[in-house]
Amino acid sequence: MLFGKNQLSESESQSTSSSDESVATKSSEFPSAVVQDVGLSFLGRLASSYMWVVALLCLVVSIGVVWWSLPHAGLEMTVHFPDGHGLAAEDNVRFRGIDVGVVENVKLNQELSGVDVSINLFSFAEHLAREGTRFWIVRPQLGFSGVSGLETAVGSKYITLLPGPEEGDFQADFQGLSDAPPDSLETSGVEILLRSEDRNSVTEGSPVSYRGVDIGRVLSVGLSADGLKVDVRVRILERFTKFVTSESKFWASSGVDASFSALSGGLDFEMESLETLMKGGVSVLTVADGGRPIKPGDDFELYRAVDEQWREQAEQVRATDVACRGVIPLEINWKQKGFLGRTSDKSKTIMGTSVVLGGENLIGVPSDVLMASEKVIPESLEIAIAGIPESRQKVTADMKSEGALTFIKSLGKQVTTSGANSFAKPLDESEIRQPSSAEPCLLVRASGEIEDLRYFSISIQPDQIEDNWELRSFDGDRSVWHGAPVLSEVDGDLIGVMLVGESGARIEPVSKTQNLP
Repeated sequence: MLFGKNQLSESESQSTSSSDESVATKSSEFPSAVVQDVGLSFLGRLASSYMWVVALLCLVVSIGVVWWSLPHAGLEMTVHFPDGHGLAAEDNVRFRGIDVGVVENVKLNQELSGVDVSINLFSFAEHLAREGTRFWIVRPQLGFSGVSGLETAVGSKYITLLPGPEEGDFQADFQGLSDAPPDSLETSGVEILLRSEDRNSVTEGSPVSYRGVDIGRVLSVGLSADGLKVDVRVRILERFTKFVTSESKFWASSGVDASFSALSGGLDFEMESLETLMKGGVSVLTVADGGRPIKPGDDFELYRAVDEQWREQAEQVRATDVACRGVIPLEINWKQKGFLGRTSDKSKTIMGTSVVLGGENLIGVPSDVLMASEKVIPESLEIAIAGIPESRQKVTADMKSEGALTFIKSLGKQVTTSGANSFAKPLDESEIRQPSSAEPCLLVRASGEIEDLRYFSISIQPDQIEDNWELRSFDGDRSVWHGAPVLSEVDGDLIGVMLVGESGARIEPVSKTQNLP
């Protein structure tokens, strides 16, 4: 029995039941999802996303940045010094003003005779650890020549070095120096040897002066191998080597010159410098005909005092930066008629001038040496480059010339194959000119050998004579300069050729087309 709103008629009840049956029927017809556990592998999961690649790249970059920011390990080495001079750990090792290493430890050696300094040489400077490298501690030093190491007076000390030869073997254990070596300021230059009877107050580090200006230093002073001489090894700095030649004179200078003057009625004192007064020194002047440029290992005598004639002779010598070249020593050989039909062998050395004219290597020779005199057997006259026997050849008719100069072709070819050095390098056609006004020049000759170059300073006056220039102020043995090239001291161009005859010495201008073979 049904009451109120809950009462349903039989018809409504029946319709409701039929509706439920219809919904149930439709529900049984709708598809349902089936969920299964796939279970992907690790590689499969990596392949499903590329974000891990980005993360890995970030990790690699981070590790690289950290690695490069860390200081790289260098070369561990040890230097033994006689004294520490206040050096401490973490002080720097410097070369040419930059840090190349750091001091890791400073301690006394086992014998208590010095200190052992452990150094970490940075990787970019490891090639400095080679045989011959010298180390010393920089500290304040006050001397008559100046002050050095002043920055270490208020700051920390540091070690500096002078590298050994590039071909030196690797080395990790060194014996340090107590003081800076005399050649520490400049390593370029030419080392020569001076020999004397005694030391003459010259010490290691003494200056070598030219007209009062320091041009080098004394590197060492010691006895010769046989004990009969004192060997003084000096270095002439590169920029001053032009002032020192094979004709230079060296003497020991004490720094004070005393002389009696009648005008002043007493002694006159001249003092060079306090450094020379305290440490002694060496003075040098170049005399005679200038000489050849110095070469490493040349030896000179060290005199006790200066000869006043040297000062007079030195006034005629001027140093030059001109590349002296074009000169070739020549030998003239012939047979000469003598008494009762006898013959004798004769020879003479002259100079030749090597030039390039018309694309050919030629040698300019004074024509008079190719002309046989009455006593000379014509067919015996020969010419050759001194020291090169294979260049010898007979003087033929086509070599002779009526002009002052004759250019020979075949000898020039011998020069290119003989190994002659730069002094015999030919002067090009563009380097031949005639001056329009007075200018300083150089006479250049090779004394017997091409390597033994000598030069002499002269001044020409081209307005004196129309075709050639006389040399009124040229002193000395003029015959040895016969055929020598004359170079401008301004630019090194070939001005002419020196010819010496019975009437005197003159300069013959060189024509670019004169007497070509």
